[in-house]
Amino acid sequence: MRFDRTPRFEGLTWTARKEAAYLRRHKRAQDKIDRDFPLFAHQFAPAPMNDVDAEKERRQRLALAGEQRMRDLDAKHWREGRAAYFACGRAVRERIMVEWTSWRGPAKALYFIYVVEKHSGAAEERARECRAREAALRARIEQQFDAAASLPLF
Repeated sequence: MRFDRTPRFEGLTWTARKEAAYLRRHKRAQDKIDRDFPLFAHQFAPAPMNDVDAEKERRQRLALAGEQRMRDLDAKHWREGRAAYFACGRAVRERIMVEWTSWRGPAKALYFIYVVEKHSGAAEERARECRAREAALRARIEQQFDAAASLPLF
């Protein structure tokens, strides 16, 4: 199956400008409090600062955790797409593969799911259900509108 590899996260780059901005952060927060709430500025205090090394480590940890969450989500989509693909009949799978091998867009999981659902009929079924829900909602709104219009004004 054709797919585009997701590049790995190369790590957080901590520059001198980022460090200077982080060190000014406490002062900027206090200035904003002083400007926005001049009468109550003494009652508000900005959040305490971490030291620079702890902040670097925290940001690195959050970046790695975020990347892992996105990679897990991408893998989950591939599993769902492949399960939907193998649930189709042989003729439908052949049509899906013909389109997927000639697909000129990115070879990502969501695009593969789009191709699978287009040929399996799942997309049309979902669109039909959505149109039915929308029609029921419109009917309910029109009924409420008609009931409100029939009420006396005073």
